[in-house]
Amino acid sequence: MVQQLLQVIYPWIDTIWLPIAFLFVHKHQRIWALGYIVGCMIMMRMQVELMESIDHANGLLPLMDSHVLTRGLVTYSVFHAFYLLITRFSPGTHKHVVMAASISIFFTAMFVSTIIMLL
Repeated sequence: MVQQLLQVIYPWIDTIWLPIAFLFVHKHQRIWALGYIVGCMIMMRMQVELMESIDHANGLLPLMDSHVLTRGLVTYSVFHAFYLLITRFSPGTHKHVVMAASISIFFTAMFVSTIIMLL
């Protein structure tokens, strides 16, 4: 019973970042923070689906034994924490700077997670 519940919840465990981001960032940064989190969630799932569709659910290189979903969750969680810390400690940042940071960190997280998923 518990194992079945974990199999259902585990792929969506990263949704916990949505309420954390909503409560953690400043009011004028919420839209960008939530957009960043949702964008990363979608990108991670596309990366995992790509790796599974080419029959390499544990990566192309035999350097790591974990599933690519686990690697993606860990990698994106590190970037989410980094992003939330940056936005939290910059309360007076102009909205264009928050947008640029969101886009930059999104692409950095995507490239790093792709490399880690390949290992």
